[in-house]
Amino acid sequence: MRGVKEIIGTNRLEENLGLSKPIKLRVAIIGAGVSGLCSALFLRRLGHDVTVFEKDKSIKNEGAGIQITSNGLHILEKLDLCELVVQAGLKPNNLCLYDEDGFRRIGSLELLNGLKHRYGRSFIALHRPLLIKILFQKVKSEKIKVKFGSRALPLKTRDEKNVSISYKGEEIKKDLIVVADGVSSGWKKTIFTEIKTRSISQAAYRFLLNKRNLPPIFSHNNINLFFGRGRHFVTYPTGNKDMINFVFCKREKSYLVNDWKEKVTKQQFFKDFELNDCLRICLSNVKTVYRWPIIESGLPSAIHKKNVVLVGDAAHGMLPYLAQGANKALEDSWELAKYIKTYPLDLNKSLKKYSEKRIKRIKKLDKVSRLNEKVYHLEQRVIRAVFLFFLSCMITLAPKAFFKRFDWIYSYKG
Repeated sequence: MRGVKEIIGTNRLEENLGLSKPIKLRVAIIGAGVSGLCSALFLRRLGHDVTVFEKDKSIKNEGAGIQITSNGLHILEKLDLCELVVQAGLKPNNLCLYDEDGFRRIGSLELLNGLKHRYGRSFIALHRPLLIKILFQKVKSEKIKVKFGSRALPLKTRDEKNVSISYKGEEIKKDLIVVADGVSSGWKKTIFTEIKTRSISQAAYRFLLNKRNLPPIFSHNNINLFFGRGRHFVTYPTGNKDMINFVFCKREKSYLVNDWKEKVTKQQFFKDFELNDCLRICLSNVKTVYRWPIIESGLPSAIHKKNVVLVGDAAHGMLPYLAQGANKALEDSWELAKYIKTYPLDLNKSLKKYSEKRIKRIKKLDKVSRLNEKVYHLEQRVIRAVFLFFLSCMITLAPKAFFKRFDWIYSYKG
């Protein structure tokens, strides 16, 4: 594990040649989510002056479950936060696959020991607010400035090389602005006008239930994936007071976005998702359901411009069918800091190298995620039956092959 001295250290060749010391950058982070807080921590450890701008009045205690895979845990190790996150979450025992029709079991893959042996770490299921809380506590302990309660907006001028910030009626100049304000990023729409949002063809419904009120199929410490026609749903524990996260995803022929999320009644959810009677009974204790439009970004040609760089979902919003949203955010924050450290005297080169490397990986992740969407949502009865039979045979006869195709994701070391 790299120590703080190594992270803060300057380039040895430059020191030996007697060149200038690395510049201490004035950095603004827009957004206090996973990518924003992690970026703040890594850049602060490089010795830069970091300020986080968060439009909400405090760190929000909302959100559903997320999965942190070995590539994400590797990044958290660099911040000495891995063990805290592991303790806050749960390690699922198995990945259980089902046909939604009658809950027919397709097969099961052991996760706990198999993933640790293959990748060095077992995967973690976690309540997202717990991860944010851990990161924010670390930000406070590092004495990083956080400004709550007002939007930091982009301020462009024709005669200036860099973009400034408009905050509470004042102009704030920064050497580097790290945009981490999510998939609906206002900064991206203003600064990166060539990046378009793809049409919304998916919707997700999320809610939490206590496992005491659920049948054993849901209450065990497993990740459950149910394949349906034009839809699927996933359940897994969150490590938060025995709560189980339910995520239902379906294709939408047309969907209007009124808000990033909206609260819908249980009756509306049942109508929209057309659940069978067996599943309706299992979910009788649902009180509040949130519906999210699944927003994708067009694949970017670059994720930096002038002194502005994108991280997390602001850089690229993908279909969530790889469970890599939080992990991608963690990777972004580390890669950005790594290239700023590598080229301490040339910020533009740092951002260009970061952009090139991340876009290459983003494109691969996006391709696999979109393929998974097609596989999860097969609608033709014969094709679907053939696929589920093939999947059952693979799990039974060659279980290692299931994860081998994802080694390039989970074996990432940065």
